[in-house]
Amino acid sequence: MLPLLVLSAMSSIAQIQQNNPVQYVKPIIGTQRMGHTFPGATVPFGMVQLSPDTDTIPYSINGKYIPDVYKYCAGYQYDDKTIVGFSHTHFSGTGHSDLGDFLVMPTVGELQLNPGTADNPASGFRSTFSHDNETAEAGYYKVLLSKNHITAELTASNRVGFHQYTFPQSEQSHIILDLMSGIYNYDGKNVWTYVRVQNDSTITGYRQTSGWARTRTLYFAMRFSRPFKKYGSKDFSPSPYRGFWANLINATIFQK
Repeated sequence: MLPLLVLSAMSSIAQIQQNNPVQYVKPIIGTQRMGHTFPGATVPFGMVQLSPDTDTIPYSINGKYIPDVYKYCAGYQYDDKTIVGFSHTHFSGTGHSDLGDFLVMPTVGELQLNPGTADNPASGFRSTFSHDNETAEAGYYKVLLSKNHITAELTASNRVGFHQYTFPQSEQSHIILDLMSGIYNYDGKNVWTYVRVQNDSTITGYRQTSGWARTRTLYFAMRFSRPFKKYGSKDFSPSPYRGFWANLINATIFQK
Protein backbone atom coordinates (compact mmCIF):
# COMPACT_ATOMS: atom_id res chain seq x y z
CA MET A 1 0.00 0.00 0.00
CA LEU A 2 2.80 2.44 0.76
CA PRO A 3 4.16 2.68 -2.82
CA LEU A 4 0.62 3.37 -4.06
CA LEU A 5 0.21 6.24 -1.56
CA VAL A 6 3.53 7.78 -2.61
CA LEU A 7 2.66 7.53 -6.30
CA SER A 8 -0.75 9.06 -5.63
CA ALA A 9 0.82 12.00 -3.78
CA MET A 10 3.33 12.60 -6.55
CA SER A 11 0.58 12.50 -9.14
CA SER A 12 -1.47 15.08 -7.19
CA ILE A 13 1.53 17.43 -6.90
CA ALA A 14 2.23 17.17 -10.62
CA GLN A 15 -1.41 17.90 -11.37
CA ILE A 16 -1.45 20.99 -9.13
CA GLN A 17 1.69 22.33 -10.81
CA GLN A 18 0.27 21.67 -14.24
CA ASN A 19 -2.99 23.47 -13.40
CA ASN A 20 -1.37 26.41 -11.60
CA PRO A 21 -3.04 29.47 -13.17
CA VAL A 22 -0.19 31.82 -12.15
CA GLN A 23 1.89 30.62 -15.09
CA TYR A 24 -0.66 32.12 -17.45
CA VAL A 25 -0.52 35.61 -15.96
CA LYS A 26 1.06 38.11 -18.39
CA PRO A 27 1.34 41.52 -16.67
CA ILE A 28 2.77 43.05 -19.84
CA ILE A 29 -0.67 42.78 -21.51
CA GLY A 30 -2.35 46.18 -21.79
CA THR A 31 0.82 48.26 -21.39
CA GLN A 32 0.71 49.61 -24.95
CA ARG A 33 -1.18 52.74 -26.01
CA MET A 34 -4.36 53.20 -23.91
CA GLY A 35 -4.36 49.89 -22.03
CA HIS A 36 -3.46 51.73 -18.81
CA THR A 37 -1.88 48.74 -17.06
CA PHE A 38 1.53 48.34 -15.44
CA PRO A 39 3.88 45.33 -15.71
CA GLY A 40 5.40 45.48 -12.24
CA ALA A 41 5.08 43.42 -9.05
CA THR A 42 2.09 43.36 -6.74
CA VAL A 43 -0.21 40.89 -4.97
CA PRO A 44 -4.02 40.92 -5.08
CA PHE A 45 -5.29 43.89 -3.04
CA GLY A 46 -1.71 44.70 -1.98
CA MET A 47 -0.77 48.11 -0.60
CA VAL A 48 2.21 48.53 -2.94
CA GLN A 49 2.59 48.10 -6.68
CA LEU A 50 6.27 48.25 -7.67
CA SER A 51 6.68 49.06 -11.33
CA PRO A 52 8.88 51.00 -13.76
CA ASP A 53 7.85 54.45 -14.94
CA THR A 54 8.97 55.14 -18.49
CA ASP A 55 8.49 58.87 -18.86
CA THR A 56 7.77 62.13 -17.04
CA ILE A 57 5.44 64.01 -19.38
CA PRO A 58 3.95 67.02 -17.54
CA TYR A 59 0.22 67.63 -17.29
CA SER A 60 0.57 70.99 -19.02
CA ILE A 61 3.15 73.37 -20.45
CA ASN A 62 2.56 77.13 -20.17
CA GLY A 63 -1.02 76.42 -19.15
CA LYS A 64 -1.78 74.17 -22.14
CA TYR A 65 -2.86 70.57 -21.49
CA ILE A 66 -0.59 67.87 -23.00
CA PRO A 67 -2.88 65.06 -24.30
CA ASP A 68 -0.07 62.46 -24.37
CA VAL A 69 0.08 62.54 -20.56
CA TYR A 70 -3.13 60.50 -20.46
CA LYS A 71 -1.29 57.50 -21.93
CA TYR A 72 0.68 57.27 -18.68
CA CYS A 73 -2.20 56.48 -16.32
CA ALA A 74 -0.20 53.44 -15.13
CA GLY A 75 3.24 55.04 -15.56
CA TYR A 76 4.46 52.62 -18.25
CA GLN A 77 4.25 52.65 -22.04
CA TYR A 78 5.44 49.57 -23.92
CA ASP A 79 6.74 51.58 -26.88
CA ASP A 80 9.05 53.73 -24.72
CA LYS A 81 12.78 53.05 -24.80
CA THR A 82 13.79 54.46 -21.39
CA ILE A 83 12.96 53.95 -17.71
CA VAL A 84 12.98 56.90 -15.32
CA GLY A 85 12.81 54.77 -12.17
CA PHE A 86 10.70 52.40 -10.10
CA SER A 87 7.88 53.85 -8.02
CA HIS A 88 5.76 52.16 -5.37
CA THR A 89 2.13 52.96 -6.18
CA HIS A 90 0.21 52.46 -9.45
CA PHE A 91 -3.32 52.20 -10.76
CA SER A 92 -4.01 49.49 -13.31
CA GLY A 93 -6.81 49.71 -15.87
CA THR A 94 -8.55 52.64 -14.17
CA GLY A 95 -8.40 55.13 -17.02
CA HIS A 96 -7.40 57.80 -14.52
CA SER A 97 -3.96 59.11 -13.62
CA ASP A 98 -2.39 59.49 -10.17
CA LEU A 99 0.13 57.96 -7.73
CA GLY A 100 3.69 57.05 -8.81
CA ASP A 101 4.89 57.72 -5.26
CA PHE A 102 8.50 57.38 -4.04
CA LEU A 103 10.42 56.79 -7.25
CA VAL A 104 13.73 54.92 -6.81
CA MET A 105 16.51 54.75 -9.39
CA PRO A 106 19.93 53.05 -9.14
CA THR A 107 22.82 54.66 -11.03
CA VAL A 108 26.60 54.55 -11.25
CA GLY A 109 29.18 57.12 -12.26
CA GLU A 110 28.66 60.86 -12.07
CA LEU A 111 25.61 61.76 -9.98
CA GLN A 112 22.68 63.31 -11.86
CA LEU A 113 19.54 64.57 -10.11
CA ASN A 114 17.47 65.35 -13.20
CA PRO A 115 15.66 62.54 -15.06
CA GLY A 116 16.69 63.92 -18.42
CA THR A 117 14.68 63.35 -21.59
CA ALA A 118 13.71 60.31 -23.62
CA ASP A 119 15.50 61.75 -26.65
CA ASN A 120 18.68 62.26 -24.64
CA PRO A 121 18.86 59.77 -21.73
CA ALA A 122 22.47 60.77 -21.01
CA SER A 123 21.21 64.18 -19.88
CA GLY A 124 19.78 62.68 -16.68
CA PHE A 125 19.51 59.61 -14.49
CA ARG A 126 17.04 57.72 -16.70
CA SER A 127 18.25 54.61 -18.53
CA THR A 128 17.61 52.88 -21.81
CA PHE A 129 16.26 49.32 -21.73
CA SER A 130 15.16 46.55 -24.09
CA HIS A 131 12.18 44.20 -23.87
CA ASP A 132 14.64 41.43 -24.73
CA ASN A 133 16.11 41.93 -21.23
CA GLU A 134 12.78 42.36 -19.43
CA THR A 135 10.73 39.82 -17.46
CA ALA A 136 7.20 40.46 -16.19
CA GLU A 137 5.51 37.68 -14.22
CA ALA A 138 2.88 37.50 -11.51
CA GLY A 139 4.49 39.19 -8.49
CA TYR A 140 7.90 39.62 -10.13
CA TYR A 141 9.55 42.08 -12.49
CA LYS A 142 13.11 42.18 -13.81
CA VAL A 143 14.91 44.43 -16.29
CA LEU A 144 18.43 45.33 -17.32
CA LEU A 145 19.10 49.08 -17.21
CA SER A 146 21.35 49.28 -20.25
CA LYS A 147 22.86 52.69 -19.56
CA ASN A 148 24.75 51.56 -16.47
CA HIS A 149 24.43 47.76 -16.80
CA ILE A 150 22.38 47.48 -13.60
CA THR A 151 19.95 44.59 -13.16
CA ALA A 152 16.78 45.61 -11.32
CA GLU A 153 14.43 43.07 -9.72
CA LEU A 154 11.14 43.84 -7.96
CA THR A 155 8.68 41.81 -5.94
CA ALA A 156 6.07 42.53 -3.27
CA SER A 157 4.14 41.20 -0.31
CA ASN A 158 0.82 42.49 1.02
CA ARG A 159 2.40 45.61 2.52
CA VAL A 160 6.07 45.65 1.52
CA GLY A 161 7.94 46.16 -1.74
CA PHE A 162 11.34 44.54 -2.30
CA HIS A 163 13.99 45.95 -4.65
CA GLN A 164 17.17 44.12 -5.61
CA TYR A 165 19.78 45.92 -7.70
CA THR A 166 22.88 44.22 -9.05
CA PHE A 167 25.52 46.86 -9.76
CA PRO A 168 28.61 46.56 -11.94
CA GLN A 169 32.00 47.23 -10.36
CA SER A 170 32.16 50.98 -9.74
CA GLU A 171 33.64 53.55 -7.38
CA GLN A 172 30.38 55.55 -7.52
CA SER A 173 27.12 53.67 -6.97
CA HIS A 174 23.99 55.60 -6.07
CA ILE A 175 20.37 55.06 -5.12
CA ILE A 176 18.23 58.09 -6.00
CA LEU A 177 14.97 58.60 -4.13
CA ASP A 178 12.80 61.13 -5.97
CA LEU A 179 9.91 62.39 -3.87
CA MET A 180 8.82 64.93 -6.50
CA SER A 181 8.21 62.50 -9.36
CA GLY A 182 4.68 61.27 -9.93
CA ILE A 183 2.07 60.31 -12.49
CA TYR A 184 -0.03 63.15 -13.96
CA ASN A 185 2.21 65.80 -12.45
CA TYR A 186 1.12 69.42 -12.44
CA ASP A 187 2.08 72.55 -10.52
CA GLY A 188 0.94 72.29 -6.94
CA LYS A 189 0.28 68.55 -6.91
CA ASN A 190 3.02 67.97 -4.34
CA VAL A 191 1.71 69.64 -1.20
CA TRP A 192 4.48 68.51 1.13
CA THR A 193 7.27 65.94 1.16
CA TYR A 194 9.58 64.89 3.95
CA VAL A 195 12.42 62.42 4.43
CA ARG A 196 14.45 61.56 7.51
CA VAL A 197 17.66 59.56 7.73
CA GLN A 198 17.23 57.34 10.78
CA ASN A 199 20.64 55.64 10.59
CA ASP A 200 23.09 54.36 7.97
CA SER A 201 20.60 51.83 6.54
CA THR A 202 17.09 53.17 7.22
CA ILE A 203 15.19 56.23 6.02
CA THR A 204 11.57 57.23 6.63
CA GLY A 205 9.29 59.89 5.23
CA TYR A 206 6.01 60.79 3.64
CA ARG A 207 4.45 62.63 0.75
CA GLN A 208 1.21 64.60 0.60
CA THR A 209 -0.35 65.23 -2.80
CA SER A 210 -3.47 66.88 -4.14
CA GLY A 211 -4.58 64.66 -7.00
CA TRP A 212 -7.49 62.29 -7.49
CA ALA A 213 -7.86 62.45 -3.70
CA ARG A 214 -7.34 65.77 -1.91
CA THR A 215 -4.39 65.97 0.51
CA ARG A 216 -3.62 62.27 0.20
CA THR A 217 -0.75 61.41 2.55
CA LEU A 218 1.39 58.30 2.14
CA TYR A 219 4.16 57.25 4.53
CA PHE A 220 7.15 55.01 3.91
CA ALA A 221 10.13 53.34 5.57
CA MET A 222 13.06 52.06 3.49
CA ARG A 223 15.75 49.73 4.76
CA PHE A 224 18.91 49.01 2.80
CA SER A 225 20.71 45.67 2.90
CA ARG A 226 24.06 47.49 2.99
CA PRO A 227 24.83 50.67 4.96
CA PHE A 228 25.18 53.74 2.79
CA LYS A 229 28.41 55.67 2.85
CA LYS A 230 26.95 59.17 2.70
CA TYR A 231 23.80 60.97 1.63
CA GLY A 232 22.65 64.34 0.36
CA SER A 233 19.58 66.12 -0.95
CA LYS A 234 18.45 68.74 -3.42
CA ASP A 235 15.54 71.03 -2.65
CA PHE A 236 13.23 71.98 -5.54
CA SER A 237 10.84 74.03 -3.40
CA PRO A 238 9.96 77.39 -5.03
CA SER A 239 9.55 79.10 -1.67
CA PRO A 240 12.66 80.93 -0.35
CA TYR A 241 11.54 80.45 3.26
CA ARG A 242 10.29 77.15 4.62
CA GLY A 243 10.09 77.79 8.34
CA PHE A 244 11.81 75.42 10.74
CA TRP A 245 10.87 72.27 8.83
CA ALA A 246 12.85 70.92 5.91
CA ASN A 247 10.80 70.31 2.78
CA LEU A 248 13.13 67.80 1.12
CA ILE A 249 11.74 67.09 -2.32
CA ASN A 250 14.52 64.94 -3.73
CA ALA A 251 16.91 62.89 -1.62
CA THR A 252 19.92 60.96 -2.86
CA ILE A 253 21.40 58.04 -1.00
CA PHE A 254 25.00 57.02 -1.76
CA GLN A 255 25.84 53.38 -1.18
CA LYS A 256 29.15 51.64 -0.66
